[in-house]
Amino acid sequence: MAATMELQEDDVQEVFFAEGLTDGLPVVPPTPARVEAMLVAGGVEAGEVIGAVPARNRTVTAEHAAVNAVMAGCAPGYFPVVLAALSAVLDPVFNPNAVLTSTGGAALCVVVSGPMAAEIGLNAGHGALGSGHRANATIGRALRLVAINVLDAKPGRMDGSSLGNPGKYSLCFAESPPPEPWEPLRVELGYGTDDTTVTVMATEGPRQVANLLNGDGHGLLRTYAAAMRNPSTFAVGKGGQGVIVLGPEHAAAVVEAGITRAEARRYLCEATRVAPDELLQAGVLLEQGSQHDMTPGPDGKLPTVREPDDIVLVTAGGGGAGWSAYLPAFAPTIHTRTVTRRVRPPGEALPDCGPDSCSVDLSR
Repeated sequence: MAATMELQEDDVQEVFFAEGLTDGLPVVPPTPARVEAMLVAGGVEAGEVIGAVPARNRTVTAEHAAVNAVMAGCAPGYFPVVLAALSAVLDPVFNPNAVLTSTGGAALCVVVSGPMAAEIGLNAGHGALGSGHRANATIGRALRLVAINVLDAKPGRMDGSSLGNPGKYSLCFAESPPPEPWEPLRVELGYGTDDTTVTVMATEGPRQVANLLNGDGHGLLRTYAAAMRNPSTFAVGKGGQGVIVLGPEHAAAVVEAGITRAEARRYLCEATRVAPDELLQAGVLLEQGSQHDMTPGPDGKLPTVREPDDIVLVTAGGGGAGWSAYLPAFAPTIHTRTVTRRVRPPGEALPDCGPDSCSVDLSR
């Protein structure tokens, strides 16, 4: 069970700030009634285990998640999404110990695909990657508060971020329905149309990709490739992952060009391979004798992403003049990989998790 504190309501904020229990912003006091309402909405018992980080000897329970979701400002109806996202973050493939301690300052980027996103008010339109929508802001914030308060990933302590990025407060958005014949992300990943999924990647902050004049889908892909292969990105030349968020005009142009999602990913994987000289000319030295293999392939180049499936390609945003975004993974895939989880409706059992780890079906 979580520890309890008895405070006057007027004292909550200052005590929580003093104890380092916040992300620097005010919190909602996690009263027993509010925490219980969150657990009921998620259909879980307080002691149920969501996952663990053995390297830190820390286990995350449903009660831990509920307390921090309340503090983040979540409505109870958001809690099933929070649980799914936390399950993804705690997956060994995601490697939360590295993500939360690295000097790289990774955000926990959460992409929600499915009908529940609209039901709880997740924004997929104008300003999807920004402020102004409670569900987006608080679901992402709940994950960060769990990292701070349960996993002890506090700035300057276990969180070794040299600079950090604003996405470390919250980075959560919904996928908008893609133009036909593209299928939603969840369907592309093998889930049902009626399912809701969360896909989590440890990313840098969003980089806007501007191309306001070119209406040709092939030309737009070249613009995304240019954004992805920037030598200043740590994983370029080492093989990482990334999220590309296509705005409405760009998504329509790519689809109208007859380009499938798989073809777009294959093109971007190939077009973002970089020659060693490109990195050297940018002042980036090639690593030798390190865990990052920077041996050029048969084409004499190095990967930005190793496989087409390392690119999460989604649609979001509102109409404008032609904007998209790119969010590179903060590190190569040998350190962390994206994880997707289906949102479990209330009443469906969580995976069988023990005190040291969590046994889950990584394909689902």
